[in-house]
Amino acid sequence: MKRVLCLILAVCLFFSGCSLSGERMKEPVTFYYPRRVYQYGAEDGVIAAEQREASGHRKDLSYLLALYLIGPTDESLYAPLPRGVRFLKADQQDDAVTLELTDTTQSMTEAEFTLACACLTMTCLSITDAESVTILSGSRTVTMSRDNLTLYDNSTEATEETK
Repeated sequence: MKRVLCLILAVCLFFSGCSLSGERMKEPVTFYYPRRVYQYGAEDGVIAAEQREASGHRKDLSYLLALYLIGPTDESLYAPLPRGVRFLKADQQDDAVTLELTDTTQSMTEAEFTLACACLTMTCLSITDAESVTILSGSRTVTMSRDNLTLYDNSTEATEETK
């Protein structure tokens, strides 16, 4: 009898644990972060998506960007902005988002800043209905949209000759 009771308790514990891990996000948003190690030949080889919960804040751009600054939960990704960089302003007018950051000219190279801007642009485009994102930081200004972001370079693939 004790063995049956132990077996029933073990099964109950097993199934109660399964229900916790099977919980889905209620209001997921997609954030984009750079990979620590690039995966060559993949569309998400440099910048990868990460789902986060935004319950009750789906339309709050300032909240979502503050959540973004915390960084990714996936250890294969990293936060593109250095510690200490903050959003001074986040504004959406019609189909354009404008983000103003603290000055990054001393803490980031041009390449690092461009990669961070690409990640921020993709994140803003995924969480808003905007079509372009302008990012200001000190003397730097960058405007990006889906049209001018190249995320996959297939120029080295062999092309088939036609005769």
